[in-house]
Amino acid sequence: MEWVDFIEFIRTQVYDLLDTEFDQVRYAEIELAYWLSGFVVSIVLLTVARRWIKPTRHSRHHSGHRIDRAFQRRPFATLLYGAPKLLLAISVLGLFIALSDPFLTATEEVTGDVESRIRIDLVDTSLSMAWEFPETERSRAEVAREAHLRFLEMRRGKNDRVSLWLFSSYPYMVDDFVLDDELYFFQVMEAPYVTVKILAPQSGTSVDELFVPPDKVRIIPNEGNTNINLALQSVIRHFDQDQVTSGGQIDTHRAVLIITDAGVDEIPEDEFAQLSARNVVPYVIYINVGDVDRPLEGTRDTPPLLDMIREFGGEYFDVTDRDGLERAYEAIDKREAVRVEVTHRARRVPIFSRFLLVSMALLVVGIPAGFLAELLWGAHP
Repeated sequence: MEWVDFIEFIRTQVYDLLDTEFDQVRYAEIELAYWLSGFVVSIVLLTVARRWIKPTRHSRHHSGHRIDRAFQRRPFATLLYGAPKLLLAISVLGLFIALSDPFLTATEEVTGDVESRIRIDLVDTSLSMAWEFPETERSRAEVAREAHLRFLEMRRGKNDRVSLWLFSSYPYMVDDFVLDDELYFFQVMEAPYVTVKILAPQSGTSVDELFVPPDKVRIIPNEGNTNINLALQSVIRHFDQDQVTSGGQIDTHRAVLIITDAGVDEIPEDEFAQLSARNVVPYVIYINVGDVDRPLEGTRDTPPLLDMIREFGGEYFDVTDRDGLERAYEAIDKREAVRVEVTHRARRVPIFSRFLLVSMALLVVGIPAGFLAELLWGAHP
């Protein structure tokens, strides 16, 4: 490649990288990048510590004579001498980002029909979900989110048409019904754990003991309670307004999946009755904060919400039960599928090459520049 073409290639890649909407970027392998970057940073810190504690043998800092300023490295030369090292650091950072498999979601127009099961996922984000899941030093919300994501992994490829809702004192729709598994998975993953007016610690714990990361908290006035009645009323209206199942199709089988610790303010008997009249079956992924070492059945009374769900043909699935999520999957799978017209879908657009190519280009420039800088300014009085 000629230098002119190489420079044009670099310029194009840099412009593509700068034009990237980073707030829209998702990372599929972020944990791998964290582990590798932590390993490299640890090696660098150990090397610096070793050189500081035990200097290189047979060396000294100066010759013992005063060095004339004319023979000392100038500030500009010092800058040029350190520039290749900066290029190397930026290149390694770009490699780590590329390893995290960054991607964007793009929408493409398609036509056709698919068989789909319709469901609304209703996630409890009240204050109690911010408290500790027993003996884990993790919040109930984090345990709930992991269970929800595992359930979605099990449902991948089943063409579920799903809408995500959060609720505390008030319900919030994150997104309308979508058919795209990939897009919905990341919507769930990035949703807040709790929506509260103040993140208060659990009773019996220290005042500053919190279990939810700050980026997973949404501070909203008048929030923090567990008003499932209002949330289910909104869900019912959303089902009624859905273009696919509205228009009197009362025989359409649908489901609402509630992820909660069952510590609700009121038991929504009327709302369950309205759901039953619309052929909407309620299921609960129950964040059981009781005795996690014993089975739930026969050891203590179940929360009233769970007993009420069973009266209306629903069921609950305990996250402390190893097979609970599989039974939830099977229950949803028994719902009769509805034919849905597909007009668009999201697809994953990988962009790791933008970071990888810029990093490789910086290495191509930085390594020869480092040799040259060492030859010109490396050996000095």
